Amino acid sequence: MDIKSRFSERLSNILFLEINKEKLSKIFKIDADDEVYMPIKSEDIINKIKSGEDMDNISVNHFIEAMFFVLGADENFKYNKYYIDFIKNIPQSISFIKGKIFKAIDEKLYEDGYIMLKGLTLIEENKENYERLLLLCDNLRGLDKIYKDEEMFLINKTKTLFKDYSLPYFYEALIKWEEGSFEDALISINNYTAVGGEETKQVTDIKVSLKGIVNYEKGKELIYDDPKTALSYLLPLIEIYNEDGVMFYYIAIAYRVLENYEKAIFYLNEALAIDNNMPQVLNELGICYASLGDFKKSIEYLRKVFEVTKSVEVCTNLVVGYLNMGDIEGAKKHLKIAEKIDPKDELVLQLKDILKQV
Repeated sequence: MDIKSRFSERLSNILFLEINKEKLSKIFKIDADDEVYMPIKSEDIINKIKSGEDMDNISVNHFIEAMFFVLGADENFKYNKYYIDFIKNIPQSISFIKGKIFKAIDEKLYEDGYIMLKGLTLIEENKENYERLLLLCDNLRGLDKIYKDEEMFLINKTKTLFKDYSLPYFYEALIKWEEGSFEDALISINNYTAVGGEETKQVTDIKVSLKGIVNYEKGKELIYDDPKTALSYLLPLIEIYNEDGVMFYYIAIAYRVLENYEKAIFYLNEALAIDNNMPQVLNELGICYASLGDFKKSIEYLRKVFEVTKSVEVCTNLVVGYLNMGDIEGAKKHLKIAEKIDPKDELVLQLKDILKQV
């Protein structure tokens, strides 16, 4: 169910009474061109009937509350233009509905409060009402994700109405962050302060966190294609993510791609000090020591990885390591193991041909 369907369902609890033009003129002091169906909440009618009260004695406040509710639930409803005129012609209607909205929120009837407040913005379109509307909608989104599209619609509408208004950018940043669109979230929170939003500790923390996440992602993406740039993003993050073994692993790969194997080994050991249950780190250590010509140490790490992963890739690395050490028996032994794992693997077939000639 989307939010439009939800609000339509809420409207099904509203009764619409046909009231002739004369009575409308008497109640709302305004002439209508046609008969208008006036909304009233079902429970209000039922309670009046149960108490034996005449329908003609229904308070105008019941109609006012229901009109605001209809305006908020469906801004394209057939009789909205009449409802807006009626409401504007009753001076106390604004203060009355604000009291009803406050009461609904106080009683944790957040959706009721939101719908009436949304109706109020069609009558009284100001920043104060939209600030409350954004806050309430964001709270509702926290309770029910169905409100996400509604909040984004509201954010974009508020941006259009008030060009110099910072608040919608703040809520946009929160939504983008939750969606995992970290770069967009960072743009939004920067826009928030750029148009006058207060740089509170919360805002600063959001900026720092998002910038760290964005740079982390950029760094990971560039490890193989541009390792120097990748390091320019990743190395400054050590202070922030000093307990993240995976980040040290990515830094190590960048150094390994740059053929700076000593530094790669240093950061791989840092990763292991944080989390010693990372087979990919042991595998990288095996590759780095092999690149330095220390095949004995390389095999030591690769064997540990293979015990955990049983990967054909690790097994073929072991075959190559044994070949470089001149241990033909060890190479043949591990080639047989690799063949059992994946006899059609391209490197397995190549190594098989090489060992035939030894």
